[in-house]
Amino acid sequence: MIIRTENLSLRAVQAFLSWSHSQVKASFIFIAQHIENSVHQLILNRPDILVLRESERERIEQLVTRRLNGESLKSRKQDRMIVSSPVMLKKSVMAESSPTGAWVQFLREGHMVDFSQGGAQISLGQEPVQKKDFISLMYKNQHGVWVSVESQVRWVACSPEGEQIIGVQFLAVSA
Repeated sequence: MIIRTENLSLRAVQAFLSWSHSQVKASFIFIAQHIENSVHQLILNRPDILVLRESERERIEQLVTRRLNGESLKSRKQDRMIVSSPVMLKKSVMAESSPTGAWVQFLREGHMVDFSQGGAQISLGQEPVQKKDFISLMYKNQHGVWVSVESQVRWVACSPEGEQIIGVQFLAVSA
């Protein structure tokens, strides 16, 4: 069953799952603009559920076809781990009001939601970050040491609460 919705909540996914257990065994493909973080935790290791972001438009047809043909959908080189960690983002931008056209940096706080060796998902509040922006991301590793990672924003979405959610790809790491 393919379900397209604007907002995908944990409650909605649980409702479909309970319906499928009481009626007919079914598999679900959810396509949504906004996905609650708790949904990702629920679907870990569930081959009967596929959740796709509307922002993955270019790949949705390919992923759905692969799922329907029983093929593996694993496209990440590294598995992502669910985390909950504060982060700081630094981005250099051209100051429009600067008479010299100087570059300035803005510093924003965010929250890392998931993490892998190659990238992370970060919730930023209502801070303006664009796809393809280069940013420096600072976070504390599992040993409590601050790590700085040069990154590029690969996708941008908005939560139902109006928070900006971004996916970043790590480019270079320094301690």
